[in-house]
Amino acid sequence: MQSFDHALSIFAAAADSPDAVALRTGEKDYRFSELALLAKARLVSLQTEQKLPAQGRPYILDGQNSLDTLVTLYALLAAKVPVLMLHPKITDHERHELLMQMRAITQPLPHDTAAVLFTSGTTGAPKPAIITHKMLIASARASAKNLGWEANDCWQLCMSIARVGGLSILTRCLMARKTLAISPLFDAKSFTEALIRDRVTITSIVPTMLAKVFEVFPDWVPPKHLRTILLGGSTAPESLLAKAHAQGVPIVATYGMTETCSHVVMTPYDERYNLHAGCGEVIDFAEVKTVDGEILVRSEMTSPGYWGSDEEPCNRWFKTGDLGEFDNEGFLRIHARRQDLILTGGENVYPLEVENALTRAPFIKEALLIGEPNDTWGAIVCALIVAQPGMDPTHEDVKHFAKANLSSYKCPRKVAFVDKLPVNSADKLNRHPSVLKNYTLTTLHYKH
Repeated sequence: MQSFDHALSIFAAAADSPDAVALRTGEKDYRFSELALLAKARLVSLQTEQKLPAQGRPYILDGQNSLDTLVTLYALLAAKVPVLMLHPKITDHERHELLMQMRAITQPLPHDTAAVLFTSGTTGAPKPAIITHKMLIASARASAKNLGWEANDCWQLCMSIARVGGLSILTRCLMARKTLAISPLFDAKSFTEALIRDRVTITSIVPTMLAKVFEVFPDWVPPKHLRTILLGGSTAPESLLAKAHAQGVPIVATYGMTETCSHVVMTPYDERYNLHAGCGEVIDFAEVKTVDGEILVRSEMTSPGYWGSDEEPCNRWFKTGDLGEFDNEGFLRIHARRQDLILTGGENVYPLEVENALTRAPFIKEALLIGEPNDTWGAIVCALIVAQPGMDPTHEDVKHFAKANLSSYKCPRKVAFVDKLPVNSADKLNRHPSVLKNYTLTTLHYKH
C-alpha cells in the first residue's frame, strides 16, 4: 500500500510508473515522468515569483480542464499546498463575491487541507467545504473496491475539475497510476467523440448529461471499451434509466456530495447492465443511516467542515439534508434533496416521484417540479414540461393525466411547456424557485 505522503504525489507516481500514460489531452499523451517534470518546473516558478500562499491560506486556481491548470494542481498536491478552486462558469460578480468571502476568513486551514471547494449553493450562498488529502485517499480506495482497475483503464474528465466529482477523478487516477483523459466541458457531440478518440473505459456524468446525449443521438450505444458510466449528482429519472438499460449502457449509480468527497453509495459494478431503482449500497469505509427520513453519513471521506464556519464539524454524523430510505435489498432510495422538497398545504411533495409519474404520459418527455413560494399554501406545485417530439399536448392534457395518476396535493397547479429544462453550472437540474420567473405559467383548475 502506498504511503500517505506518496499517494497523491506526481513525483512518487513518476518514480513508480515513469512510462505509463498519466494524462491524455486529445492532442498528446503525457507520461507520469513528463508530468512530474512539468509540475517540478511549475513549483519552482511559483516559488521564484513568490506566488505560493502563506501557511494556512489557499492558492486560488480557476478550474479550467486544461493542461496548464492540471500541472499546477499536480504540483500543489505534491507540495501539500491547499488550493481554492473556482468554477470556470461563474460570473465576474460571483468570483468577486467568493473571493471577498474568502479574504474575510482569518482562521487558518487545517494542515492536511488539499482543496477548498464551494458547494453548488442552489438555495443560498455557496459554502467553502474543506477537502483533505485523507478524504481524497479514502474516497479513491473505497471507489476502487467496487470498480476495480484494469490494465488499460482511462477515466474521462468532462466535468469541471473545480467540482468534487472532477477533482476526485484526478486523484483516483493519480493514486492508481492510471490514465486521466481531459475533455472540453460537456456537450453531447464532444463527449461521445472523446469516448472513442481517447479509448475511455470509465466516465462520470450527471443525469442531465446522459439525457442530452440521447436527445442529440437517440440511438446512441456506448463503445465496447467503455466499461462503465458513473451516474451521480442527482437521482436519475426512471425513464432515462430505462432507456439507458434498453440500449446497453453500463451504469453505476452513485450518491454523494462535496462534503463526502464524492460518492458514498454506489450500485454494484457487477450489476452495471441491470436496471436498478435505488442509488446503490453503502461502499466500504463509509456508514450511512437515516434518522426521521434524513440521510446521515459518517466516514473518513467526510469533510471536517466549512472554512471559516462555526457550524458543527461534518466529520461526525454529517446531516446531509437529503431525504431517503433503505429498501429491503439494502439499496438507498433518495426521495428528495431536502431543499427540493415542496411543502404545500401541510403535505410533503417529493419532486422526483411526481416527475416520474408525469413522464409516464405518452406526450411528456421530461418534467421538472418546482415549488413557488406562497403565503397561504407554503408553496404552489409548478411543473415545467418538455413535450415528446412531434406531439403538441395542451394544459388540459396535463391536468387530466395528473388527476388520474396523482393524489390531489401532488398535482401541478401551474404549468409551462418549455423547450428544455433549466440546469445550473454543474449541469444539474435547477429547482430553485427563482427560475420560474423566466417562464409564463398557466394555472390548472382541478375539481376532485
